[in-house]
Amino acid sequence: MTATHGEQGSLDDRTAGAATAPADRVSRPSATAPPLLAVDSLARSFGGRDVVRSLSLEVPAGERVALAGANGSGKTTVLRCIAGTLLPTRGRISVAGASAGSVEARAATGASLGPERSFYLRLSGRANLLLFARLRGATRSEAAEQVAAIARELEIDGFVEQTADTYSAGMLQQLAFARALLGDPALLILDEPTRSLDTGAIDRFWRALDRRPGSAVLLATHNRDDLERCSKRVELPT
Repeated sequence: MTATHGEQGSLDDRTAGAATAPADRVSRPSATAPPLLAVDSLARSFGGRDVVRSLSLEVPAGERVALAGANGSGKTTVLRCIAGTLLPTRGRISVAGASAGSVEARAATGASLGPERSFYLRLSGRANLLLFARLRGATRSEAAEQVAAIARELEIDGFVEQTADTYSAGMLQQLAFARALLGDPALLILDEPTRSLDTGAIDRFWRALDRRPGSAVLLATHNRDDLERCSKRVELPT
């Protein structure tokens, strides 16, 4: 994984005893193993203000990378650009070789972007997950199997039959992560994924990622424990 963010970007190797390497000295992945996610000179402005400035980032399959930085540094903006819900002002993003936001890139991406407002609150959690599984191309029977398996894995059966308007923030967070896992996407992009979760739910979250060692993971977080669970960290300047 390589990353640069103008002259202020930094990349931390979280393995024991490893030193931080300047972004322009980090070796690039082999040409025989192209990165699953490639961000090239991404910039995003709002009202004339640059929130993200010239971010370049590569994440190969099987690597966990954390986006860190103060509030307002652009972490969520980066994730939204990768998900295709926000267009970059400048730069390019590809997921599995396809442009971010394309049908192919969306099919390869599972996203949990908070605060979560995209669920149908009058439907049960299960009905919401079934709907989103169908939107990802699963047949009715495939959707039912996927949702049942993920509900068991994340241990959300206790509330998945309730309507989403009765959910706490932590329950919605778990439902959003369950949705991100539908279809076994190659790339997971997660915004503050352990926020609002209790200890048990946090443990289940990390166990679910551990069961998917081939997935590329990019998460935005302030949580020190989350940072230490990732192999690399990209610090976004304010």
